[in-house]
Amino acid sequence: MFKNREKIMARVAEMPKGDKSPSNRYWCLTCKMLFSMEDQVCPYMSKVCINSPIPVEQSGPESTISLEKIGLFYPKLPQKMLAFLAKGDPGEIATRWVEVYFDFLDQWGFQYKHEPLQAVKSFIITVAGSETGQRIRSGEITLVLTDLEKVWDKDVFFKILEQALGLLKVKLSLEQKITLDSLDILGDMDTGKYFCPMCSKFFEFSTQKDSITCPLMAQKCMAVPTNINNIKYKLEHLVRVYEYTPDIYKSLAEALDPQPGAKDYLRKLLEEEWLFEVEEKQLDELCRLLGVRSA
Repeated sequence: MFKNREKIMARVAEMPKGDKSPSNRYWCLTCKMLFSMEDQVCPYMSKVCINSPIPVEQSGPESTISLEKIGLFYPKLPQKMLAFLAKGDPGEIATRWVEVYFDFLDQWGFQYKHEPLQAVKSFIITVAGSETGQRIRSGEITLVLTDLEKVWDKDVFFKILEQALGLLKVKLSLEQKITLDSLDILGDMDTGKYFCPMCSKFFEFSTQKDSITCPLMAQKCMAVPTNINNIKYKLEHLVRVYEYTPDIYKSLAEALDPQPGAKDYLRKLLEEEWLFEVEEKQLDELCRLLGVRSA
């Protein structure tokens, strides 16, 4: 993919490393992604990436929009597991999730109070996996979730979200009335599923095509994420992605009560939607990383 790859690798190797984070929490000023890791180098393209991840102790992420990249473009597996596990009182679930969300923002050094509406939107996208548009009028905001029912039962999710919004508004000092709506854009069309052979990331968004431009660094990355039907990959690649992904989904799942059949449901999603050959050891590790517990 790079004609001068060897020269790039040699030059990157000469560059100084950034500072180390005592909490192993980093973010990237260029791709805006968040990383949980021990070494202060890009975990996906360590030999060719010229950027140095920034420790959150040095400077917190610029915006909660960093979370949206994970919620919008990564596989919807964590959100579908949350939908499976979210049984019980909507108000109690909302209370737990809002607490987890703000604990996470504080741990990662987000300065979220200066962007309250953005913080609300990022919460919704993180949990729903749906793009969230907004119609803003004087004193009222309507948030429109697109293709929500690709992941969630709309009635179930809206009951939880309505409770969560009340808590979010208090925490963020938002006075406007917030109402919810939804819109199906994809309809019955399958969501696009892709694997990138360079960074070994998986993506799920829009409609299925043969290949796509990288959704994380569209103007800079020269790799070509490819339709999962046309490329080889292994479950260990996905496990590795979640090893470096912040534990927001693990914390959200562990805030819920364990449910019978949760592990089997994750196995089903992996085999039927993502065409993985699932080995028990890797499935157990993915359950741990995503906070999936069976009753």
